[in-house]
Amino acid sequence: MSNILKKILSIIFVLFSVSCATGKTNLVISPRWELPDPDLKEIAMIRADPNWGTAVIYNPVTCKEIGDACMFFRRHVFAHEHLKHGLLGEPDDYPPSDEASADCFAARYGKPEEIQAVYALFLDKNRSPDLRIHGNPEERAKRVKQCAIKAGKWVE
Repeated sequence: MSNILKKILSIIFVLFSVSCATGKTNLVISPRWELPDPDLKEIAMIRADPNWGTAVIYNPVTCKEIGDACMFFRRHVFAHEHLKHGLLGEPDDYPPSDEASADCFAARYGKPEEIQAVYALFLDKNRSPDLRIHGNPEERAKRVKQCAIKAGKWVE
């Protein structure tokens, strides 16, 4: 290994150590690549993309309708990749435990206004029937609230 490469690796190690010691790591908690698709039937999905590796595909029309709750769903689908759940075909293909951990990830790293918005959306009995909410919305609302409280993100 060349001396220059050793020095570069040493600098990287020092910077990483300092960032970990100060708590300022660059943990990726949001999608790097997001692509709008107004024809997408889901709110958001994670997909393999030949140009981007993996990308969060989201419906900008639906996102405009649901506001801040959209970012929760985008972060939720990103969590499937981040947590190494694999890229499965449809949202209902993920096991309940993967769905639960993706919800908690989104609640842990989301903004309070996104969490409050999705919580309200899950409990909204008058939400659009065209809006694809997978799983039991009441159970998801409860889980999101619990995870957000645990992460210090719940605001009453």
